[in-house]
Amino acid sequence: MKNFAIAALILISTVGQLAAQYPDDLVATAREAIKNFNITTADSAYKAAMKAVDEDQYKEIQAEWQTLEKINILLADGGRAQDQRAYTEALKKYGDAINAMDASPHDVWGMLKGEAYFSMGMAHFRLEEPLKAAEKFRDAMNFDPEQVKYGKAIEMVRNKHYSEGHKYIKRKDYVSAKVEYEKAVAVDPAFASGFYQLAYIAKRDGDYKAAENFYRDAVTSDPTHYKSWYGLGNLYSQMGNNSKAIESLKMSISINGSYEKAYYVIGKVYESQKNTSLAIQNLKKAIEVDKQYTKAYELLSKIYIDQENYQTTISLLKGLTGKATSYTTYYRLAQAYNFTGNYSAALTAASKSASNPKKKNWAPALIEKGTALKALGRTKEAIGAWRIAAKDARWKSVAQHLIDEAMNEGK
Repeated sequence: MKNFAIAALILISTVGQLAAQYPDDLVATAREAIKNFNITTADSAYKAAMKAVDEDQYKEIQAEWQTLEKINILLADGGRAQDQRAYTEALKKYGDAINAMDASPHDVWGMLKGEAYFSMGMAHFRLEEPLKAAEKFRDAMNFDPEQVKYGKAIEMVRNKHYSEGHKYIKRKDYVSAKVEYEKAVAVDPAFASGFYQLAYIAKRDGDYKAAENFYRDAVTSDPTHYKSWYGLGNLYSQMGNNSKAIESLKMSISINGSYEKAYYVIGKVYESQKNTSLAIQNLKKAIEVDKQYTKAYELLSKIYIDQENYQTTISLLKGLTGKATSYTTYYRLAQAYNFTGNYSAALTAASKSASNPKKKNWAPALIEKGTALKALGRTKEAIGAWRIAAKDARWKSVAQHLIDEAMNEGK
């Protein structure tokens, strides 16, 4: 009862305030209330004004009030139709309401138009018409830029299609994924993540030019999108454009100094240019960021082996476990141990490499295994390892040479 009493006092106060105003002031109050999306106050002010004027003025104010009533009814009808999933009917009602506002000689309808366009956008969204929905949400923003929900609505439509794209990617349905990502960037042309995904699909399809353009669209719309700078750099690396690759990868690192993939690829580019100092520096940084980054260990150990830095290689690789290891890291470790004369350790590492399910009986690992076995006086086993390695045509001549040497030894 107390709340009702307070509400009654507020209503009496409002009516009293309106009654104390002149008719022209009341109409001005009504128009200002419409501007501020306060329809209840506008309605009360018009009604109070109509009670305080002669017949001629009454008709003029009544016509203005009836416009407000008509618009209110149309918007309410549109809302009901939307609730009943009669979206086409809802769109008609909202459109009629906007037309009525446009026909009014008074420029007071901005916020109300914003709501009408927003409601139209929601109807289009539910009709699975994302581009039309986004268009209406943008129209709403034009009339009421401070209303946060209009921008959020565009994000909602965009994110729906972006998420659908991810679902198709997981199913390896790249054609359908591309369609969804295209819808996402059409809804939001500044959506860098959408362009990034389109670049990924284009690159996967072998269309490097399209991938480059999508990455460029991404970093143009959002210069801080470090993954797109990385993607662009990686793409240039694969295209053999090392200068552009380094430039793009440095941009990625400048934005996110903890993005290990960018350090790895830039290290790979420098290694291809024989700039081992910068290659080592960036590969070390990649490992510093991600201590399980297998590829960085693989490439860094290759550089050390090429430089004959065998102890450095051993120090880098011997303590690795789990995901940080691979058949390549064990192979490099076996090489380093063989070169330093630690054949038992070399045999262990080479055996792990050769038994890896991803590369079982990998010829390079078997060569190192045989070398360790031979040095340990187990020549027959060494020849057996090399014979298996010889089945790989790329290593046949090396393996056969080692077999011949071992069999002719002492003759």
